[in-house]
Amino acid sequence: MALTVHFEEAATAKERSKIAKIGAFCCGLSLCNQHTIVLYVLCIIPWILLRLLKEKELSLGSLVKLSLYFSAGLLPYIYLPVSSYLSQARWTWGDQTTLLGFLTHFLREEYGTFNLAKSEIGSSMSKILLSQVTNMRTELSFNIQALAVWANICLVRKDRQNPSLVWLFTGMFCIYSLFFAWRANLDISKPLFMGVVERFWMQSNAVVAVLAGVGLAALVSESGRLLNTKGLQCLEWLSAALFVIYQIYSNYSICDQKTNYVIDKFAKNLLASMPPDAIILLRGDLPGNSLRYMHYCEGLRPDISLVDQEMMTYEWYLPKMAKHLPGVNFPGNRWNPVEGILPSGMVTFNLYHFLETNKQKETFVCIGIHEGDPTWKKSYSLWPWGSCDKLVSSEIVFNPEEWIKLTRNIYNWTEEYGRFDPSSWESVANEEMWQARMKTPFFIFNLAETANTPTNVKAQLYTHAHDLYKEIVYLQKEHPANWHKNYAIACERMLHLRDRGTDPELLLSETIRHLRLYTQKVQSDPQLADISVALKHLRKELQSLRNMKNV
Repeated sequence: MALTVHFEEAATAKERSKIAKIGAFCCGLSLCNQHTIVLYVLCIIPWILLRLLKEKELSLGSLVKLSLYFSAGLLPYIYLPVSSYLSQARWTWGDQTTLLGFLTHFLREEYGTFNLAKSEIGSSMSKILLSQVTNMRTELSFNIQALAVWANICLVRKDRQNPSLVWLFTGMFCIYSLFFAWRANLDISKPLFMGVVERFWMQSNAVVAVLAGVGLAALVSESGRLLNTKGLQCLEWLSAALFVIYQIYSNYSICDQKTNYVIDKFAKNLLASMPPDAIILLRGDLPGNSLRYMHYCEGLRPDISLVDQEMMTYEWYLPKMAKHLPGVNFPGNRWNPVEGILPSGMVTFNLYHFLETNKQKETFVCIGIHEGDPTWKKSYSLWPWGSCDKLVSSEIVFNPEEWIKLTRNIYNWTEEYGRFDPSSWESVANEEMWQARMKTPFFIFNLAETANTPTNVKAQLYTHAHDLYKEIVYLQKEHPANWHKNYAIACERMLHLRDRGTDPELLLSETIRHLRLYTQKVQSDPQLADISVALKHLRKELQSLRNMKNV
């Protein structure tokens, strides 16, 4: 955009030609970084060509030169087929050795071109556009927005200089905003997804900032004309400097992340918790990207093998990555719930077959397991291992005391609960680490709920779950709200046990107290009405129990 302004202000054909060539190179280079920039490029390039044509400076030779400069900006893409051919990268995305593979990667077809996520249903266009306006009011000061509007108001004046620039930038802003709102297939009612969408609004905010600069220049020019003075240029520069300083001042504390090591600690805790030579089946951006960075870039835990669950379903993943995972045996070329040989000659394998082939190693899933392949369930179970889960043979008998000892202090996590912006990845990491403390009692409680569990074992499991819930609930004042509900249910189950040395009045009081705390903190639970009914019943039971004691 800065080059576009310089091009418009250029006085000679030589200067316009030079700026056009630099701009063509920058347009190509920008496409190597961010796909959505193409919306701006598709607006700027025709505008530049029309301006050159108007000045009678556009010829076939100059058009070829501009195309070559544009192509030169795309040269970083050469790295992809070269790297894919050499196949030395320990982590990559796609097979770019063929034209089809290159285009698949270039257009992000595996996620959906210009989509933000795969198989997601987004919010409506109107909701996203309204949120964009709200975000703009937060990110940009009122002065910036007012000046951008003033730049457009000044278009009505016939003697306005460079009106085409304002039309161009305003058009870019409108096209980008409408197109992005159409393609942003994320539900922005979820804080994390809102945070993802907000990052793309920086591109439209940049146009608003440029329009504000144009508006400031127009305002100073108009003021000078009305006051019949030409000494306002210093005031223009001072105002611009003040606007920039204010933006830095108001946003510096949010942007200053030099002491933010939350994701770093998250990944290190997960890696440190793993036994030697373990296999980790990764799922999701947070564990996938953070663990891969620590493992491949920082060199942590070289004995561990990281395998991406989602990537294993793509035909290019194992042919490219398997040789970089020498500690893992793959019984085929591609993960698929239905085993067989594909028309391409690829051999597919399911998760059960994968686990059987790698039985000599301990295998974990972080975070969660692919729902599309349930074959593992016939011979394996998932046991909680902090934020992750361990795949354990169903032949192994669960020992609650031993598992509690293994997982009680699995992480060294000291971040306060709820201290991060809900739209940030730091918040997601913090939530995962806090909820990890609850996974073992939750698992033990669910085992106790199983119908075929013997009565004496049920009592033992309920007691373990109750004690663990009580420990974590009272350990910290602030913790996830669902802990109150889970602990309350565990207390209620303990009421039905006999000869466990528990005080029924205390258990009832705890059940009521923590269900009440849960209803106060979580207003969106669809079972809220049922919980309120249960609370009334429990209060009557408590009163009845106290009356019996007083008799």
